[in-house]
Amino acid sequence: MRRMIQLLRRGERGGISVIVALSLVVLLGAAAVAVDTGALYAERAELQSGSDAAALAIAQDCAIGSCGDPGATAQTFANSNAKDSAANVDAPTFPTPTSVRVRATTRDSGGTGSLALMFAPLMGIDEETVSATSTAAWGNPAGGPAMLPLAFSYCVFDGMLGGGIQVIETHGVDTDDCVSPSPSGQTLPGNFSWLSTPSGACEIYVNSDSTVSGSTGASIPGDCSTSVLNASLVGETVLLPVYDELGGIGAGAYYHIRGWAAFKIYGWRFPHNAVNNTGITGVPDSSCTGSCNGIIGEFVEFTTLDDGFTVGGPDLGATVVALTE
Repeated sequence: MRRMIQLLRRGERGGISVIVALSLVVLLGAAAVAVDTGALYAERAELQSGSDAAALAIAQDCAIGSCGDPGATAQTFANSNAKDSAANVDAPTFPTPTSVRVRATTRDSGGTGSLALMFAPLMGIDEETVSATSTAAWGNPAGGPAMLPLAFSYCVFDGMLGGGIQVIETHGVDTDDCVSPSPSGQTLPGNFSWLSTPSGACEIYVNSDSTVSGSTGASIPGDCSTSVLNASLVGETVLLPVYDELGGIGAGAYYHIRGWAAFKIYGWRFPHNAVNNTGITGVPDSSCTGSCNGIIGEFVEFTTLDDGFTVGGPDLGATVVALTE
C-alpha cells in the first residue's frame, strides 16, 4: 500500500511539471505579444514620423521651385526621426506633378531591413519588417482660416508682390485703378473690409471663389484686438483673403474671394489699437496716423505648413504644403 501511494505522488509531481511547462509556453507567448508587438508599434511610429517629415521637406523644396535631391532629403529626415538614426527609404515617387510619396522601412543596427524580436523567436518568428508611407502635396491655398479677418481688393495686391512696404487702408484707396465705390471713401457704404466672424471669435474659414459677408464699422471685430492684434504679430507673415468683386451696403455687404496672398506685417492702426504705426525708418509713406485705419506691410512669396489650408486656389504668391495621407 505504501508503495502504491508513493507511485501516485510521483504521478502528481509529473502532472504538475506538465502544467508548469504549458503555462510557461502561454506566458512566453503573452510576453512575445506584449513586448515584441509594442516594439513593432514603436518602430512604426518612428518610421511614420520620419516619412511624414521627409515628405513635407521634399514638398517644401519643390514648392519653392527646386525639388533638390529627394532621395538624400528623404534619407536625412527618416534617419533623424529614428532613435537609432537609421532607416531604409525607398526612392521617393511623385504620384502627381504637385505631390510626393515617401516610404520608410526598418533598418536595424546590422543594416538589415527587418527588426529582430526578443521573444517571438520562441514561437518561430525571428524578425519582422515594419514600414510607413506618407504623401505630401503642395499648391496655392484654396481654403483656410483667416487669422486676421480682413479682405483686400485684388487691385491693391496686383503688381505689389515683392514691391515693398505699403499702407493698405480699410476704407478704400485712391489709386487710379482701385477707386472706392463709396462716396464716403469706405470700401462699401458702412463697411471697412472686415469679414463677418462667428460671435466672440476672430478667425473665419474662407474659401477662394466664394462669397463672404462683411462686418460693419471700422473697429476690430470679435476678440481680434486682444487675441491676435498684439505686438507679437509684428514681423509675422499671414495669409489674407483677396477679393475681386464686392457689393451691398452695411450689414448686407459681401466680398467675392479670389484667393489668398501672403502679407508680412510691420504695423497697423485701428480704433483703440495701434502698433508701430508712425512709419518705418527709411520707408516713405509708411505711416498710418490721423484718420488712417489699416495695416502696414508688404506682399511676399511665402510657403506655409499650416495644415488648416487646402490647396487648389489661384497663384497669388502663397503656397501651402500639407500631408494628404
